[in-house]
Amino acid sequence: MSYRRNAIYLLIILSLLAGLFSGRAIFFSVAYFLGGLLIVSYIWAWTAVRWIRITRRTRSRRAQVGGTLEEEFIVRNCAFLPKLWLEIRDHSDLPGHQASHVTPAIGIRQSYHWHVKTVCIARGEFQLGPVTLMSGDLGGVARAIQLSKATMRTIYQNLFWAFIYNI
Repeated sequence: MSYRRNAIYLLIILSLLAGLFSGRAIFFSVAYFLGGLLIVSYIWAWTAVRWIRITRRTRSRRAQVGGTLEEEFIVRNCAFLPKLWLEIRDHSDLPGHQASHVTPAIGIRQSYHWHVKTVCIARGEFQLGPVTLMSGDLGGVARAIQLSKATMRTIYQNLFWAFIYNI
């Protein structure tokens, strides 16, 4: 993505230099157009992650080894413009937990949700989150990121399986 942005910067500089040396108005027009395109791309990317609410719900704060941890994610678009795509990256350290997702288009004042079930294979206290929300503009020039907070969940030893294992 930064290659496209750097290419636009380079084209702006080259067209400004060509306009200064040649005196032709077309080069200045190209530079102004590309500069405006860059500004619109950054505004589009910034508004793509604003007014988005992510809710993460778990059925319980505890689980046992061998049991499942169930989560529900709800992404709400509180803006007056639809969101074409949103990439949600989960940075949990729970082993085997895969909650990252790319949402399809979310309309005005609509929401999108999905469920994640993870089999708990290790005991201990694990961090669920933080979640990174990423989006960009249509041309892939600008990218915006929004971060959320992490929560902690405890995975306890299942005493029945521990008893069977030790026999």
